[in-house]
Amino acid sequence: MESARTLLADYLPAAVAFAAFAVLHSAGAREPLKRWLARVAGEFFVAHFWRTVYCGASIGALYWGIASLLWARLPDNDAWLFIYPAWAWTGITLVHLGSVVLLYAAFLQSDYLEFLGLRQAWRGVLALAGRPQPPLPLFGTDRLVTVGLYRWVRHPMLSAGLLFLLTSGPTLNNLVYTALYAAYMVVGAWYEEKRLVRIFGQAYLDYRRRVGAFLPRPSRLPGG
Repeated sequence: MESARTLLADYLPAAVAFAAFAVLHSAGAREPLKRWLARVAGEFFVAHFWRTVYCGASIGALYWGIASLLWARLPDNDAWLFIYPAWAWTGITLVHLGSVVLLYAAFLQSDYLEFLGLRQAWRGVLALAGRPQPPLPLFGTDRLVTVGLYRWVRHPMLSAGLLFLLTSGPTLNNLVYTALYAAYMVVGAWYEEKRLVRIFGQAYLDYRRRVGAFLPRPSRLPGG
């Protein structure tokens, strides 16, 4: 009982921070907040610069804020809980490297310049310099991607991220972070799916019936 209370005390700040991040991250990608921002900061800001601010804040919160509540705050929990047997080490390392390749491939397929908001921000800079460009549609609202990695899973970035964490060092900090990530992955994807159904309608419903969320369905695998 005492160890459970200690564990809760150690990781409650990170869990609360991750929950706050999940709420803000999901809200920041949804149209109601963007419409409110447009009224407060202007349509120009939302169309050209909001995506960059959103991604920068998300990356900072996830990889600096929350991470500091785990690895920096609890360095004693970075010791490995067990050692992989020698026969498994090579396979785990290859899967770990493969997750990086998958994550990078999904990132590229999503048009990373637009994903990070850099393409939109550059158009905004040109407009401010007197060379206006037609604004791009809000990211994720103009086309439904169903090719490449998206032919196999609907959320390849999330799947690759989870695979990366699962094949990282088996420390208590990593395991807790993986559990928090997995919980957000399920909840965040659920909200994102509702948004995609609202935007793309029957086309997304048909796509969802064919393709698994995080793992390829047997029918999509070779020989399936």
